[in-house]
Amino acid sequence: MKEILIKQKSYLAPLYFPDATRGVVKSLDSTDLCQAGVEGVVVNSLHLADNPGLEILDQIGGIKNMMNYHGIVTSDSGGWQVFSLIHRNGNKGKITDEGVIFTIGTTRKQVFTPKQSITTQMCIGSDIVICLDDFTPPDAPQRIIRETVDRTILWAKQCKKTYQEECDSRNLSEGEKPLLLAVVQGGYSKEERKRCSEELINIGFDAYGFGGYAIKEETGLDLEISQYIADNLPKESIKFALGFGKPHDIVTLRKFGWDIFDCTLPTRDARHQRLYVFNNNQVDQDVLNDKKTFGFLDIGKSIYKTDQSPIDQYCDCHTCKNFSRAYLHHLFKIKDNTALRLAAIHNVRHFTRVTDLLK
Repeated sequence: MKEILIKQKSYLAPLYFPDATRGVVKSLDSTDLCQAGVEGVVVNSLHLADNPGLEILDQIGGIKNMMNYHGIVTSDSGGWQVFSLIHRNGNKGKITDEGVIFTIGTTRKQVFTPKQSITTQMCIGSDIVICLDDFTPPDAPQRIIRETVDRTILWAKQCKKTYQEECDSRNLSEGEKPLLLAVVQGGYSKEERKRCSEELINIGFDAYGFGGYAIKEETGLDLEISQYIADNLPKESIKFALGFGKPHDIVTLRKFGWDIFDCTLPTRDARHQRLYVFNNNQVDQDVLNDKKTFGFLDIGKSIYKTDQSPIDQYCDCHTCKNFSRAYLHHLFKIKDNTALRLAAIHNVRHFTRVTDLLK
């Protein structure tokens, strides 16, 4: 059993964090999250810097005070936006060693640097701060893979320097400092993944992240590269599988040594009427290794319109303890917002039940 220490508070790994991109897990409030067993969330630095803005967050005392949330807050560095807006669509900006230039509309440009990424996250009041990284595109040629790794290492150095300056200027004690996490890039190249890991370890960080893609369309999670990255990181270090994954993927990645997971699937699937269930009446670590343990139901199907059983008879969430499949089916049919909340509560609790069972 592995303990993770964050600001003098201990947590047992593994942990699942839903995405609270703009300071909210869609359709859920902080009480819902706590009751569903959520111990942390992931927010997005660029979105929060835009709205409500850093000045407001600073006056309020950070995103935790705004959300009235007392769990772990991890902030995305902006690296995903670099990939989605620029690597995927080159006319949205440009990446240089100095930072990123985002093109907004036809005339406005916004420069985003490693230093700005860290100062933004410190204003947000995050517990885990992530270094800005250059996301390796999954189909990148060797030259681009190497370039993204070089830049990720360069930016990690700059981020650590800024992080230390920010901690000093804020007079933060060791127990008050957030963890600083560096992201391992390199795509499917073992050579580049290893080089990136070694360079980041030499710089020294509190935690390390699984960056980029490891999902193949034909086979799903790439088990080999997932384990290879974990094996090249210090055994005792905190390992965050950023953006992963399906419940069974979490089980598999945990065996490789990954400690923290975040994913948009539970709330996104809830909005699309896809609800997770266990197919076994006794769920333990042994049956979690079997993919057949995990199932789902499409609550919009007519077979559920008179079904008075809970979504999952083995689930202890607020939704399953109080409402039937028939009621959820009805709420979605009439397009009432309560459906989104109740479905999201259940799906998020399903993920936290998986991590609870792995502890």
